[in-house]
Amino acid sequence: MNVDVLAETIPRKSPPPERMTFDEFCAIIREDQKADLIDGVIYMASPATLEHEDEFGFIFMVVRGYVRRLGLGSVLGSRAAMKLSEEDAPEPDLMFISKERLARAAGKAVLGAADLVIEIISPGSRRLDLVEKRALYAKFGVLEYWAIDLYRQVAFFWKNNNGAWADLPIDAMGIMRSLVLPGFWLRVDWLFAEELPDENTIIATIISGDPADSRRSS
Repeated sequence: MNVDVLAETIPRKSPPPERMTFDEFCAIIREDQKADLIDGVIYMASPATLEHEDEFGFIFMVVRGYVRRLGLGSVLGSRAAMKLSEEDAPEPDLMFISKERLARAAGKAVLGAADLVIEIISPGSRRLDLVEKRALYAKFGVLEYWAIDLYRQVAFFWKNNNGAWADLPIDAMGIMRSLVLPGFWLRVDWLFAEELPDENTIIATIISGDPADSRRSS
């Protein structure tokens, strides 16, 4: 037996890092992949269902169309990262960045919190969207968060109240009013309609005025 082999000191290689940085995240994840970096851990998204993509398209066109017509800022979707720290860079389904914050959107990511984040929940992402990402968005100053669960047909709308979420009310007509998109309101039933409404019609309806105002004046 070769005693020297057993007695010699064997230096160990450096262990791989337990947490990943934003630059490492960008180097690993391809442009055609959707993933979230949360607390240094990568969460890969499953391929989207047709229902998810249909809902995404509807909400994207309505919110983006409204924002563009009023010149409020920019709406990004699906593959845009929001760098909140060196170890936190989620990729929301949709986010609105106001004109005041647009200077922080450059290159690979929006640097800092968006004004509004929208997530379309799937069964596999429910905990991530409603627990981990919800807490992350509140902590780093996202002003408003919408989470739409197609499978349970429920939508959550929250406003950031000093790092804690408070509900945005839904009135008796089933309408939610955004605080970060001036004048924007949304009938929640539109989100779960068997056949999603025409986006241009919805944008025109929203821009025409708040239904509550017309009821008060009649």
